Amino acid sequence: MSRIVPIAWGTLCLACLPCIAHAQADNQRVVLEDAFQRNALGEGWNTNNGSWQVADGVLRAKELPADQHAAAARRTLETKDATYELRFRFVNQGKAFHFGFDPARGELKKKGHLFSVIVTPTSWKIMKHVDKDRREEDPNETLATEATEFKTGQWYALKLVTSGTEVKATIDGKQPLQATHPTFGVKKPTLVFRCIGDGVEIDDLRVTVAK
Repeated sequence: MSRIVPIAWGTLCLACLPCIAHAQADNQRVVLEDAFQRNALGEGWNTNNGSWQVADGVLRAKELPADQHAAAARRTLETKDATYELRFRFVNQGKAFHFGFDPARGELKKKGHLFSVIVTPTSWKIMKHVDKDRREEDPNETLATEATEFKTGQWYALKLVTSGTEVKATIDGKQPLQATHPTFGVKKPTLVFRCIGDGVEIDDLRVTVAK
């Protein structure tokens, strides 16, 4: 007589996880990976305002009062649909950290940024930015927001996925913020980083795209 042997489903599923993760990794191509193990920003980086320095394996940003503008830097990398990952933390008197994009020239009839994930010590959100040529008709618009505490000195992992006109952001893998807008599905020539206050540290930047 044959005997039915029960399957330990939990054990089976756990055993399959490395295979699933490997399959997902095989479908992705890394187009940027930066752990800031150097002494300068280097090729591909451009600073607009504020102080941006690489030291002790991290990128340190802070606003300079004389600029009367948020600290801003860009990393050249053209993407459209991609997965963006990085770690960040507030230091000293950091007030806000922005990670976002500009639209590629000719993609939209718009002046200004496209959208950003904006994190403060008490909340975070996805914001579609104002068209600077049409401020009243097309203002800043918060598409998703959540009240969350982000402690000074503690590292957090941000993951942002763009797919057509949709974006999904998670921090430390928790409940995501999701948003959609008809302008989002365009080419993006740079990654835009901004800091308000003093300051923000950034590390382990990674961008992948589907093969």
